[in-house]
Amino acid sequence: MLASLTVNSQVLIGPVAGPQISWTEFNDKDLRSDFNTSPVFRYHAGFSVSYRAYKRFYLTTSLLYSKKGKVIESDIDSKLKNKVVYNHIDMPIIYTAQFKGSLKGNRGFKYYVGGGPNVSYWLSGKGTIASTDIVEGGVSNIPYTVVFRKPFDEVSQNEMNITEPNRIQIGINIVAGIVLQPLGFNEINIMLRYERGHSFLGNTNGVFPAATDYTDVLASRNSGIRLSVSYMIDLKIDQRKKGKSTINKKKL
Repeated sequence: MLASLTVNSQVLIGPVAGPQISWTEFNDKDLRSDFNTSPVFRYHAGFSVSYRAYKRFYLTTSLLYSKKGKVIESDIDSKLKNKVVYNHIDMPIIYTAQFKGSLKGNRGFKYYVGGGPNVSYWLSGKGTIASTDIVEGGVSNIPYTVVFRKPFDEVSQNEMNITEPNRIQIGINIVAGIVLQPLGFNEINIMLRYERGHSFLGNTNGVFPAATDYTDVLASRNSGIRLSVSYMIDLKIDQRKKGKSTINKKKL
């Protein structure tokens, strides 16, 4: 498909990576007042493909390994602290409009704005849970692994079980960024992306077999801010050959 697109339109492909800050937002207003949520700093990495649909308009999609998470503390239980990092595969699909800019010395660059949907698949997660019940049991916190749809009698003390997870999650992206061309046809793309989750993490709460009454409320959404840097290689071979002479060789 990419080979056929290069004949008529610009196609760029390349690696992408960067830091990100993520958090979750409760759907229930009462929970927002009972619990304090803090963001988690992690990263994402993968590759991107960008296709010029028409003049200044581009369609860009990426396949990313992304680490998201949350820190939750309670106003009711002063010892409660749930810190967890989730692993996701993200596919943002972004439609942007590019504009030309210039710096001192007539050095040109492009900047853009846009938006589009985000599709995410929840792979796994690991965290630590602390509460008054756990502290009274003689330990400061218990490490745990997120598991999905596991029979209750098979869940270990170091697992949090989610019986009805939403492993495929949908959200929306709003982006802005700049494009630099230091090496002719190749580009460095710097993108700032705000991701707003739409789907809940789960239809049921996460349950801990450990000695605590706390359950992880999953009627909440992932959101975050991502800073991505990508090195994009132009696949349009015909543009690279403009101005070069060609020699027709006879078949032997």
